[in-house]
Amino acid sequence: MIKLDLAKQLSSNPYPGRGIVIGKSEDGKYAVTAYFIMGRSENSRNRVFVEDGEGIRTQAFDPSKLTDPHLIIYSPVRVLGSKLIVTNGDQTDT
Repeated sequence: MIKLDLAKQLSSNPYPGRGIVIGKSEDGKYAVTAYFIMGRSENSRNRVFVEDGEGIRTQAFDPSKLTDPHLIIYSPVRVLGSKLIVTNGDQTDT
């Protein structure tokens, strides 16, 4: 497995968009998963992560500015029993 410097990888890309990072803790005992998002349009930047008891979902930061929920409102992280599901969009639930 190749060890990468995440800060270096991301800083070399002016717009990384959405991303999933999977790895191990430094001691190798734990799995580590991260999901991140960026946005170019006002609609895409108008979202935040919220925990919902079943994982993490996005929601509009300011609902009055939401123009098209189709691509920005979804659950990227779900916990299903002892399993963790991380995807890059609404396919988590489809």
